[in-house]
Amino acid sequence: MQPFASSQQHLAHPQSQHARVPSGSGAAVAPASPVPTPPPAKSGTLLIRVVEARDVVVPNHALQLAQRAINQQGVSTSKSWWLPYVVLEFDRNELQIDALGGDISNPVWKYRANFDVSRESEVLVSLYMRTTAPTAVRSQADVFNPDAFLGVIKILPSFEDQKVQDDWYSLAGGSGHLRVQLCFKLPTQNAPLSIDAFDLLKVIGKGSFGKVMQVRKKDTNRIYAMKIIRKSKIVQRGEVHHTLAERSVLARIHHPFIVPLKFSFQSPEKLYLVLAFVNGGELFHHLQQEGRFDERRSRFYAAELLCALECLHKYDIIYRDLKPENILLDYNGHIALCDFGLCKLNMTATEKTNTFCGTPEYLAPELLYGQGYTKVVDWWTLGVLLYEMLTGLPPFYDENTNEMYRKILQDELRFPEEIGLAARSLLTGLLNRDPNRRLGVGGADEIKRHPFFAEIDWGKLLAKKYQPPFKPSVSSATDTTNFDPEFTSEIPEDSVVADSHLSQTQQQQFIGFTYDPRDSGHLSMASSMNRGGH
Repeated sequence: MQPFASSQQHLAHPQSQHARVPSGSGAAVAPASPVPTPPPAKSGTLLIRVVEARDVVVPNHALQLAQRAINQQGVSTSKSWWLPYVVLEFDRNELQIDALGGDISNPVWKYRANFDVSRESEVLVSLYMRTTAPTAVRSQADVFNPDAFLGVIKILPSFEDQKVQDDWYSLAGGSGHLRVQLCFKLPTQNAPLSIDAFDLLKVIGKGSFGKVMQVRKKDTNRIYAMKIIRKSKIVQRGEVHHTLAERSVLARIHHPFIVPLKFSFQSPEKLYLVLAFVNGGELFHHLQQEGRFDERRSRFYAAELLCALECLHKYDIIYRDLKPENILLDYNGHIALCDFGLCKLNMTATEKTNTFCGTPEYLAPELLYGQGYTKVVDWWTLGVLLYEMLTGLPPFYDENTNEMYRKILQDELRFPEEIGLAARSLLTGLLNRDPNRRLGVGGADEIKRHPFFAEIDWGKLLAKKYQPPFKPSVSSATDTTNFDPEFTSEIPEDSVVADSHLSQTQQQQFIGFTYDPRDSGHLSMASSMNRGGH
């Protein structure tokens, strides 16, 4: 073979989002203690061709739902709409592939895609079948479970240059086989990345330092989220260390439930972080729509987040800003933790820091007391998040911030009737005001062993072998319907920054910011980052 020739109201928070408490400057340096070995760095392009499937078994309930949708529609829908489709993922970069032809048991795609490679990672190919027509009026059940899962395959590509893989793979979690072809190619040129390498598609977020845009990389056509930060803004507000810390964390961490960094580069005026575009929407968005989640769904998200926080802690990093707005859902419904601007590095098991930062509803008692806090602060925020998912409100919420702080320090933890005994026990352990007695003080394994997570096989969870309890509605890699129209309606442009000239000394603070897989030193930390800070 030639290489690829032709619901309810969310009651919490009158504001649209949790407000972050500002922080001081932060150190962005390599962790002092041993850390997990990151996957081997690689640079190049991975060509993937999803060819066809055979002997796929579609459950009867899915066929019945599809037939009901056809009857409700009243008009014929394209045949290909009812054929199984694929969600293809490499290093958290995803795209949806519709069938060209074939039949339900033997669909044909013949779809080729190029992926930027920055490190060795697995390929996931998930198979689904639609159970609703494009314009059908959906019932409540249809809205929250629209597509039938038919199985998944996982492939570890060969990263040997020009080596072609062409094989049939058995579906896990289903029945049938998929034919997939792969070929890795080393880069032919190492020209420095710039904004010119990307098409700007839509604005998907804005902040005090800049904006986040959906972009398309011109050579591979892959879709990314680009965070654009004005240097002058972060210099003025003393946030340089936090920005460099965020880049450092993203460059070092490789985890199935953390948004990966693909590239970073800079101009004299701006910093650019290029991240995987995860477009299933914020957890906050879905919690707003549904009011609260059931225990099964809440446990699933809490378990994946627990694994993500455990990974950060092994790198001696405190996250410090867990909240629904910083948790994204991907095509399949897995979580992706993002926004590492408040991370604190070099935090060994006993190391304490004092910075007052985070989100008011999620602040731990030891942080409010101002006596210093450790990694265990993240387990408090995990407890607050789980409580909010189960009930719709953080446990000590009050519109008056000072009154909320008093409640965090003094009020009894109360549970609505719908919260089960195991969940109550876990929340009581995580929301213990004494950090030395809090569940998790001895590490994440303490929390994993709690009866609330008894049904979780942690190896299976990390391998993403559990089918998520909810799959967001996402039509394509460029779909932004799960983002605020206030942002997506804005014209995407990399605006000119006037009067932002920085001195040579100020510019030197950003030495080492660039992260490019084509550079053999791309995993090293910036030499200009010093220990200390908050």
